[in-house]
Amino acid sequence: SRSSAASDVYKRQVRGIMSLSYLLLLSLVLAYAAAEIPRACSTPETDKFPFCNNKIPIDERVRDLISRLQLDEKPPLLTARMSPRGNVSRIGLPEYDWGANCVHGVQSRCGTRCPTSFPSPNALGATWDMSIVKKMGAVIGIELRSLWLQGVGENHANDLPHLGLDCWSPNINIARDPRWGRNQEVPGEDPYLSGQYGIAYTVGLQQGQDSRYLQAVVTLKHWDAYSLENWKGVSRHTFNAIVSTYDFLNTYFPAFKASVIDGGAKGVMCAYNSVNGVPSCASQFLNKTLRGDWGFDGYVTSDSGAVYDIYGEHHYVTTPEEAAAVAIKAGTDINSGGVYISSLIQALQKRLVTEADIDLALFHSLKLRFELGLFDPIEDQPYWHVPPTAVNTPESQALNLLASRESLVLLKNNQNILPFSRGKKIAVVGPHANATSNLVGNYLGQICPNGGFECITSPFLAIQQRNTGGSTVFVEGCSVSGTSKTGFAEAISAAKDADYVVLGLGLDQGVESEGHDRLTITLPGVQDDFSREIIALGKPTVVFLLNGGIIAIEWLKDNAPAIIEAFYPGYQGGNAIADAIFGDYNPGGKLPFTVYNASYVNEVDMLDMNMSKPPGRTYKYFTGTPLWPFGYGLSYTEFKLEFNTTTNPVTISNTKEEAATYNVKVTNVGKYAGDEVVQAYFKPSNDPLIIKQLFGFKRVHLNPGQSITVEFPVTYKTFQLGDHNGNIMSYPGIYGLSFTNGVDQTLNTYLTVHGPKRILESVL
Repeated sequence: SRSSAASDVYKRQVRGIMSLSYLLLLSLVLAYAAAEIPRACSTPETDKFPFCNNKIPIDERVRDLISRLQLDEKPPLLTARMSPRGNVSRIGLPEYDWGANCVHGVQSRCGTRCPTSFPSPNALGATWDMSIVKKMGAVIGIELRSLWLQGVGENHANDLPHLGLDCWSPNINIARDPRWGRNQEVPGEDPYLSGQYGIAYTVGLQQGQDSRYLQAVVTLKHWDAYSLENWKGVSRHTFNAIVSTYDFLNTYFPAFKASVIDGGAKGVMCAYNSVNGVPSCASQFLNKTLRGDWGFDGYVTSDSGAVYDIYGEHHYVTTPEEAAAVAIKAGTDINSGGVYISSLIQALQKRLVTEADIDLALFHSLKLRFELGLFDPIEDQPYWHVPPTAVNTPESQALNLLASRESLVLLKNNQNILPFSRGKKIAVVGPHANATSNLVGNYLGQICPNGGFECITSPFLAIQQRNTGGSTVFVEGCSVSGTSKTGFAEAISAAKDADYVVLGLGLDQGVESEGHDRLTITLPGVQDDFSREIIALGKPTVVFLLNGGIIAIEWLKDNAPAIIEAFYPGYQGGNAIADAIFGDYNPGGKLPFTVYNASYVNEVDMLDMNMSKPPGRTYKYFTGTPLWPFGYGLSYTEFKLEFNTTTNPVTISNTKEEAATYNVKVTNVGKYAGDEVVQAYFKPSNDPLIIKQLFGFKRVHLNPGQSITVEFPVTYKTFQLGDHNGNIMSYPGIYGLSFTNGVDQTLNTYLTVHGPKRILESVL
């Protein structure tokens, strides 16, 4: 018999041969699939239709196509995830799938290569670097095109449905409550930061190399005031979010508004929950606010099953026909679920809806397929010729590593124990010390060719690789949520014998996820007990955290020598963590949300959407003392902020297009190259509820001794606020301004807005 080592080698060789054979076979299958992707207007019989004539304006072409559809053909075209169904072969209209997810990478099976999986959005929010987000969107868009051409399906065992070219992302809901199971999917708690994220993602994904066509379609989610999964028997399918006009205008709407108006987003998803008694997918906000006030010209889809919820869970109406009618008339063009197929024609027969209502939904959705170039000649369209090699390129993985590195937030570095030196004895312990799948969060495509996570480099392996000349050991010690302490002794022994200790703690998808909110925000299981015993050894120790929602770690804040918040840092997360620990990368991320004490969740009702009710939610309204504030993050180096010129008090008018610019000089006065994020806030004089509000930020990289000037232009519109009557207002008065790095550098000044109290926009 073979020795154990030889057996392992043999198994690896066999797996390698099988993987190679699989890839060769897959490449042949996908090459065939790409050649067979069904195409509209591609035969002499179908090319004669006016909708195939690309010399005619798109709106006319779309109306011509709709006019050729029979009534029974319409509901399937308004239903998501129908592929390979949903085609109309008699006029050459191929299937199309509404519903690919691309939250931080294409959520599909592998083609000849597996899609790039970036850090989770909460980590990307911590970068405060929207150029990273825009570039990620561009990578996702081009990879989606390639995988679509390869015939790849969503990440299901049957490889179906075949991907579409619309992404159900980004998620730009607000991280309202730290217990929410989907905090990992959103960029943070601030509407302005989330809006900038939405803009960057949208522009990167939709605008590619061919300006004639959309590269892909963004679908902003979840409209709106969605931030609850399942809380003590109240589920997202039954929850009625009571939201004030004030909170709509100042918290829940702004990220969507920015992404639509400034980003040009072409899609929106309506949520499961009701808002003020009306299911989101039946709400007139879709038509009045989204299309009417903001000029949105794309499509709206329901979340999966949300139209059913209108009658089946919310009991807003009593029949599926009524649900189909109120959804279509409100502006929900696409139904992810079966209600439109089963009941839309019956709703028409009962005169609950008109065929013109149905045709308008078809116009909104079909038009995007024209704008994607799916009805035009393909010879000169770059998007029809994206090769399989465009997926998971070395360049996209370099971007991925940079995103993971930039997302790391250094919360504590007592006596500058970080970075660690190489060539030492290092014990890497804790439930996340050897993490792979727990690095990448949720909404995943196939990460590795065989469907597992073995191709991901864990923090332990990355540290071991970099600790040249030293020894590195791994002991788990305990699991994420388990109660067993039997592994403590071995881990403590390894830590005692080490020069340095790396302690990996945090959450996983069993603790927080879609459909599952937390009850507490402390470390689950026996992690707290385990960490106390490790820290008590007195070794130079760095804690790194993997999590979506915040973790209240009061004891560790006081007692751990160093702490790195890593969120769910993605495929390259292990490498990024190791780079930071050894100083190959200097952490420069900033918290995209407030880290509260553990008792905070006893003071706020998960079901209460009021942002300012004491003690307040998010940095804008929270009146208590957090563990770490929004925008906080240390560095291995030191920075100095100063106004570049003498800043005298400024007055601008709200009746003229006047502007002022604040120039902040940033200097690296420390020993290491590093990144700093300059954050700009205002304090309104006419809103006693808002403590401060973000209006700008910029991440910069500086070598030791280097300086750069960051500009922050402002106009009266910078300081606009929503009132309690549904208006966006400009208030005259004095506004306090602060420019800060979120830690120890803050510049204060003030500005006066002169003029009348003005209504800039009436929204509600």
